[in-house]
Amino acid sequence: MSGSITRERQRACRSEQILAAALDLFCKRTIEDVSIEEVAKHAGTGPTTVYRYFSTKAELAVSSAVFYWKTISGKYVKKLDSPTYREADGRAQMEQIMDIFQELFETEFSFLKFLYEFDSFIMKYHIPWDRLEEYEAQILDLKQYVTRALEKGLADGSLCFSWSVDETYFTLTHIMLSLMQKLAAGGRLLPSDERVSLFRQVKIAGELLILGLSNTQRQS
Repeated sequence: MSGSITRERQRACRSEQILAAALDLFCKRTIEDVSIEEVAKHAGTGPTTVYRYFSTKAELAVSSAVFYWKTISGKYVKKLDSPTYREADGRAQMEQIMDIFQELFETEFSFLKFLYEFDSFIMKYHIPWDRLEEYEAQILDLKQYVTRALEKGLADGSLCFSWSVDETYFTLTHIMLSLMQKLAAGGRLLPSDERVSLFRQVKIAGELLILGLSNTQRQS
């Protein structure tokens, strides 16, 4: 029994080693430009070993994205389990969630650039939905916190909106993540892009969303 557990741990460790090596290369270049052979060399192993764990490059890319999301989520989402957060009203909770988006943009540029590149990769190669289920589950890990904050805000009167909670959650997270990915991947293409700092744009977007959710006027 102990031997089986040891082998399982060794397998998990080797898998993470390969994923970490792949992510390092994917972030420095692009998924498209990196070969399995290069990943193997970077991980200190052979291509055969990489293929033993990940049968295709697409599978390696998807698994890398899942691994990256888990790592980032573990660093930031836990902040939403603090007593200070739990005791806040709905609007204050949403403000703290937007603060996390801003911190993510400020400190995890490589992650956001990778997501932008990964989205292009899965569209180009038509990766089927069933192979993205675990990836989607990682993204939706934040949903429980946002929906509870929105519901709490409606209940305590600190937020006011007429859309469903699901509609509001998906819209605001798509707005924030899409903006952050776009700015991280190519936010300084033109001279005019320098007029407002990238971080300030993300901060303003978050504040505008909170203001919209706090608007007491009738919304359509």
